[in-house]
Amino acid sequence: MSRPSFHDLTTQQQRQFGNGVGPYWLPNNMRNLITKTASWFFKDASWRHHDFGYAVGGDRWDRARCDWKFFTAMLRDAVSQPVVWSLIAVPAALLISVVLFLAVRIGGQFGSFEYRDSYASLEDVIGGYRT
Repeated sequence: MSRPSFHDLTTQQQRQFGNGVGPYWLPNNMRNLITKTASWFFKDASWRHHDFGYAVGGDRWDRARCDWKFFTAMLRDAVSQPVVWSLIAVPAALLISVVLFLAVRIGGQFGSFEYRDSYASLEDVIGGYRT
């Protein structure tokens, strides 16, 4: 089976997918605070894409690839801050990018990523994602 893509979801499913920035076991108010704080610079970087990749699952290389794509998208967003605020915003966004990358690399191995022998089907991902 080929790996499902986030782009296979409808626009409405894409908007509703995921639980914000942070693991499923983190209290909602904490996850909402982290999501709101990090989202001031997210444009290309999408925690929804990252959550989708974790729900599709796979092996440790699939997880590493998912985390790396998220990190590189965050870095692109970090360096594309408006010029007016760039002296403050770019270093802050770079720091947030590194912290979030380390958090997903360290924390994602403890129950957030769906390790499995084959990828989950799109229907299983939509129906079974933990919010």
